[in-house]
Amino acid sequence: MGEMVASKKNSVAVSSVLAAVFLTGTKLAIGLLTGSLGILSEAAHSGLDLLAAVMTWWAVTVSDRPADKDHPYGHEKIENISALFETLLLLLTCVWIIYEAVQRLLFKAAHVEVNAWSYGVVILAIVVDFSRSRALSRVAKATRSAALEADALHFSSDIYSSLVVLAGLVATQLGYPQADAVAALGVSLLVIWISLRLGQKAVRALTDRVAEGHVERAEQAALSIPGVKRAYDVRVREAGAKHFVDLKVAVDRTASLTVAHEVTEAVEKALKGTFKDADVLVHAEPDERQPKGLMEEILVLGEKAGAKAHGMEIHQTDGGIEVEMHLEWPPAMPLSEAHAQTTDIEENLRKSFPDVRFVQTHLECRGEQPSSRHDATKRQPSLASAIAERAATVDGVKGCRDVRIAEGGGRLWVSLVCLLATGLTVRQAHAIATKVEEEVRNLDVRVGAVNVHTEPAAKD
Repeated sequence: MGEMVASKKNSVAVSSVLAAVFLTGTKLAIGLLTGSLGILSEAAHSGLDLLAAVMTWWAVTVSDRPADKDHPYGHEKIENISALFETLLLLLTCVWIIYEAVQRLLFKAAHVEVNAWSYGVVILAIVVDFSRSRALSRVAKATRSAALEADALHFSSDIYSSLVVLAGLVATQLGYPQADAVAALGVSLLVIWISLRLGQKAVRALTDRVAEGHVERAEQAALSIPGVKRAYDVRVREAGAKHFVDLKVAVDRTASLTVAHEVTEAVEKALKGTFKDADVLVHAEPDERQPKGLMEEILVLGEKAGAKAHGMEIHQTDGGIEVEMHLEWPPAMPLSEAHAQTTDIEENLRKSFPDVRFVQTHLECRGEQPSSRHDATKRQPSLASAIAERAATVDGVKGCRDVRIAEGGGRLWVSLVCLLATGLTVRQAHAIATKVEEEVRNLDVRVGAVNVHTEPAAKD
C-alpha cells in the first residue's frame, strides 16, 4: 500500500515537472517575441514553478523513505521544507515583477506587440495549469502530501494570473498599453497572497503548531473507548502527510496491567481511525481523581506495598466499619518487615476512611511460581486415590474426579473436581470446598495448597 502511494505521488510530481518545462519555455519565447511584461512575468512565474516542481519531486521521493536511526520520526517534514522553499522563490519573483511594472508605468515606455501568439500561449497555459492543478490536488488530498498541495496551489495560481494577463493583453490591444504592467502587478499581488498562505502553513508544520480542532478530536476519540476515565496532556503534530499523536489516559485505579494495555491498544486504534497515517503513543495512568472505594483502596495500598490483597470482608457495626483481609507477601520476606508494611497499610486505610474502627489482617505466603513444579500424579497413585476417597466423605460431595498432584521443593499442590448435590447456593458450595481442602491437607504434611473446583452433579 505504501509503495502504491509513493508511486502515485512520484508519477504526478514528474508530470508536473514536464508541464512546467513546457510552459516556461513557451511563455519565455512568446514574451520575448512580443515584449509583453505580463507574459514575461508569467514565464518567470512558470520558471519558479519548474524549480518548485523539481523540489517537490525530490521532496516526495525522500519523504517516503522509512524512519531510520538518524530520523526516528521519518522524513515527512521534508515536504514542509519544500513548501517553504517554494514560497520564498515566489516572493523573490514578485519583487522583480513589481519593480519592473512600476518602472514601465512611471519611468519608461515599453512597446508590447499583441498578436495571436500572445493569446495562444496564455490560453494554452490556462488549459495546462487547470489540468495539472486538478491532478495534483487529487493526489495531494488522497496522500495528504504538503509538497504536492503546494505544487497544486502553484498551478492553480497560474490559472488566475494567466486570466489577469489575458485581460491586460485585451486592454493593450484596445489602446491602453499600461494595462500590461497593471496586469503584471495584479499577478504579483495574487502570487504574494498565495505564497503567504503556503508559507504560513509550512511554518506551522515545521514549528509543530497544532492544527485547529486536532486536540479536541484526539480527546473525543480516546474518551469513546470504554475504560478511559480522562484523556489529557494531548499533543498532536504534523509532518508531511503523517500525524504524531501522544496523550495520557486515566484508567480505573484497580485495573490490572493487562486491562490497562487493552485500553491503550483500543485508544491507539481509535486515534489511527481519526487521523490518517498516524503514529500514536498512549500512556495509561491510574485515575487519581476517581472516588476511592474501600475495597479499591485496600487493593491499591497493598499493590503499592508489594502485597496482594484478597478475601476482604467489610462489616458495618454500631461503632463503625470493621475490615478483615488477607495479604500475600513474598515467601522469603522477613516477618518483621511484612508486619511493618501491613501496619502501614492499616494506618493509611484509616486515614482515608475515618469510619474504619477495626482492621484484622491475615498474613499469607505468596504461592510459588508454577515453573518450579512438575506433575507427580502418576507417581503418587495411592495418594491420588486417597484424596478422591477422603473428598467423597465430606457431606454434600456426590463424587470426585480429575485429581492432579504437582510437586516441587518438597511440597505438593493438589487440584480436584468435586461434584455437589444440586440446589446448593454458592455459599454452601464454598463451605463444602473449604472442608474438602482441610481433609486433603490432613492426608499429607507436604500438601501446601489445595484447589477445589465445584460443580453440580448430573441429575439422574
